[in-house]
Amino acid sequence: MKEYDGKVRVVFKNMVVHPQQVAKAHNATCAAAKQGKFLEYYMAFWDKAFTPYAQSRDPSKLGEENILAIAKDIGTDPAKFKADMDSPECAGFVQADMAELAKFKVNATPAFFINGKFVGGALPKEGFKQIIDERLKVAQASGVSPAEYYSKEVMGKGLKQFKSAAQ
Repeated sequence: MKEYDGKVRVVFKNMVVHPQQVAKAHNATCAAAKQGKFLEYYMAFWDKAFTPYAQSRDPSKLGEENILAIAKDIGTDPAKFKADMDSPECAGFVQADMAELAKFKVNATPAFFINGKFVGGALPKEGFKQIIDERLKVAQASGVSPAEYYSKEVMGKGLKQFKSAAQ
């Protein structure tokens, strides 16, 4: 991201794959964002919850107690964080993300959209760089200002839903 210095914007959407294990964690991203700590929480969660869970399959690593400890470690107001995490607002936020992703037939992670181009699955950094550079060239050649390109060209003219090859 640093090498693109303002030319790239990242938008995160929640994709809850295993709700029984991670629904609270997704709601917690909303709670962290309400305190301006989304990225800190997200990174800390992967480091202190998901990775240890993946290594041990200990469900407590994804549990509320650990989530709240992580939130406290990154400097959130613990009472506000817990209230927001348990709120209908944060649950609705996550559900709205899921509904939006469903419109585009996204049903697995990781999934990326780079100026309208769908990329399913993980890529090495160079693979992302190649696609980003290609999409930036298209944007620059369009004649539309960079600040307006996404709304006018990608969302304004783009597909609002993916079609199958048969369609």
